[in-house]
Amino acid sequence: MEKTTFNASVIHFLLMFGYKLFSLYFPLYLVSIGLSVISVGWVYLLIYATIALSTIATNFWIHKINPAKAASLGILGYGIYALLMLLNPGTFVFYFAQILLGFSSSLWLVSLKSIIIDSHPHNYNNSFGWFYSAPEYASALAPAIGGLVIYKFGFNGVFALSFLIQVTNAIWAYHKLKGISTSVITTFHDTPIRSPACRQAGISKTFNLNNLKQNYKEIFYSLRKDKVASFALIVLFIALILGGIFRPYFVLFLKDLNYSQNNIIAFLSLLSIIFIPLSWITIKYIGKITSYKNIFIGVTLNGIIFIIIGFLSNLLNIIFLFILLLIDALAGLMAGSGKSGMIAQKFAKFKEEASTIDTILVTLGPGIGSMIGGIVISQIGFAPTFLIGGLTVLAFSLMFYFFTKSSKAKTQEYV
Repeated sequence: MEKTTFNASVIHFLLMFGYKLFSLYFPLYLVSIGLSVISVGWVYLLIYATIALSTIATNFWIHKINPAKAASLGILGYGIYALLMLLNPGTFVFYFAQILLGFSSSLWLVSLKSIIIDSHPHNYNNSFGWFYSAPEYASALAPAIGGLVIYKFGFNGVFALSFLIQVTNAIWAYHKLKGISTSVITTFHDTPIRSPACRQAGISKTFNLNNLKQNYKEIFYSLRKDKVASFALIVLFIALILGGIFRPYFVLFLKDLNYSQNNIIAFLSLLSIIFIPLSWITIKYIGKITSYKNIFIGVTLNGIIFIIIGFLSNLLNIIFLFILLLIDALAGLMAGSGKSGMIAQKFAKFKEEASTIDTILVTLGPGIGSMIGGIVISQIGFAPTFLIGGLTVLAFSLMFYFFTKSSKAKTQEYV
């Protein structure tokens, strides 16, 4: 593993460890303060929408400053978020904190992905595999520790612990990353632009909004020419919407199946512990196959898993459900690594814009899914929602498979 990938992955682990101390129980917390299932969906949509909407601003900003600073500020924002929640805010401050969390997420996500892309790793799929598996390592311990802290000290205790971890991580991240990433004041696309519209615009010596516009014109011009890549992004977006429908409500789903809080903690902690060694094997496989194959396999498995959970929800025993969710986690790792690897390979010259597009996809999709999930689940229940979502994702995945086969001669780089 390259040094940059290692440092970015460790920072990602620490960030997610501090966040996952309470994030698993956040839907329960929201319900406990009087929010309905639909309102829970709107809270998640607010967070994800803020991430998606602020990524362009973050994209522009990290052209101007060292991305190590932006990443550290984003991590510090997580600490401030935990502090605000600790202070038991009123309604206004509560929703402001969710917006702050979203903006902070865009800062560290775009910055860390940009740093990885700029390091030119030997294998993009492999590097992003390590990066995306880092949160699962945190999940092996954080929910159990967070649950114990909540049991002893309530949510205020876990918010205080999260605050300390995030502040420490922000300082450590800047120390580690400042020597890796360099100032990017002039890292806009400075080679001849291929698209006609961009070719006429020219390039200035100082990065500005016009340069940002030119970079995105070049990216979208390239996507219009590459139908398979465009289709892949559509399929991934549909799969991410499904993830948004499922994951924010998963704890409530288990509660609906009469699992106790202690059982949920033990279940998810064990799931993450078993995931860790299996993720190492999966990452090796991810690095050996193309981005498109990673996307197809990962998304297809996601769809099948949710069809099974939706169809057999009342018949699933804990062991079968455990196996299904373990496969789903590994499939998500494959799809996410393939997505980021594909985007990084296609747009390596636009590292900030590439990481921005990646971030918009992984936040806007779940944000829309959380809103849809809150509405649909409250109307038809968990099982039918998961079944319909899984069938939709599987249908798009199969269409993508046949489309790539018909376009194979044009896509030797990925297929």
